[in-house]
Amino acid sequence: MAETPLSRLRASLNGADAQIQAGIARRLEIARRIGRAKRARGLPVRDYAVERHVVGRWRAAMEGMGVPPERGEALARWLVEEAVRVQEQVGEAPEPRRKPADILVIGGAGSMGRWMVEFFRAGGHRVAVSDPRTPRRLPAEFRPASDLGDAARAADVIVVATPMRVAPTVYRDLWKTRTRATIFDILSIKAPLLRAIRRGRTAGFHLTSVHPLFGPTTRTLSGRNLLILDCGDPQANRVAEDLFRASSLSVHRLPIERHDLLMADVLALPHATSLLFSLALVRAGHATGDLARAAPTSFSRQAEVAHVVTGENPQLSYDIQALNPISEALFERMAGALETVRHVVRSGDQDGYNRLVEEAHALLELEYPSAGMELPVAPPHPRSRGRS
Repeated sequence: MAETPLSRLRASLNGADAQIQAGIARRLEIARRIGRAKRARGLPVRDYAVERHVVGRWRAAMEGMGVPPERGEALARWLVEEAVRVQEQVGEAPEPRRKPADILVIGGAGSMGRWMVEFFRAGGHRVAVSDPRTPRRLPAEFRPASDLGDAARAADVIVVATPMRVAPTVYRDLWKTRTRATIFDILSIKAPLLRAIRRGRTAGFHLTSVHPLFGPTTRTLSGRNLLILDCGDPQANRVAEDLFRASSLSVHRLPIERHDLLMADVLALPHATSLLFSLALVRAGHATGDLARAAPTSFSRQAEVAHVVTGENPQLSYDIQALNPISEALFERMAGALETVRHVVRSGDQDGYNRLVEEAHALLELEYPSAGMELPVAPPHPRSRGRS
């Protein structure tokens, strides 16, 4: 087929794409070198001031080309995350060598259990797994623990990564072993375990609780949060915190009594809101494709969040709401907020509506200043002593 002006232009476009791809590869290699330099100087992987500068530079450059600046920001954020990913592979600056621990992960063949197993193995620890799915789901290098009692007594640390409804039974079984290990769970809601934790503390077991605020598919840990929930055992808190200290996670301490109150708003609320948003659309009966063709930016953003949330494990989503004793009060607040919006709209109260919007925006502005314009303020580095 004879070459045409259009085919030549398309070939040139392909060449431009190849240059962009080569540029990304070069950028990642430079990021890797920067990671090695940071490691050598004892610096953390993430520098939020630099990242804000990169985002600002891309926004300005794209706007100068006639491209909406938010497109430049989205591209910059992606490039930043990929740079962080390769720098995390290089690793944080080394800390004084610690003795490897014997860690037992109960439920280690599940999604977050498997993440924990791989995380601890990467940190040089010896990891055993107690899970009926172990032979089928885990590779040979993971040590299956056939007898819970023997494995618990041999462990320095025991991590309970089972479903929330199973965990209380696991704790009752652990009390029979008389293990001296530090024990912590990674449950999203702590209410199912509070009685077991109180009983274990009374019996002299070393207990704390942990909540990783990210999922098992997370690609980078920088900027991700992990909570240490204080159960009244400072030694157990220190053991758990030390296991995550060398990572890029931002580790925060919180009394366990406050945990579920916070999770009602930061976990149950977005799950319930996303489900309500999606079900309202289902009830509307739109023809397939109508929504996407007519969607403004605000709808697309909300739909993207709802799509992710409703695509997650429904059992986990249900338990996050059903097992949290605060959920009923949350649903009452949601119903009251909806009724307030309905009332001001029905009554034609523009001023009232304005006040609701201002009130809502003021709260979010306190938590996320200049959202969409800058990266979040840097959280405390996990090695810093001033953790919250």
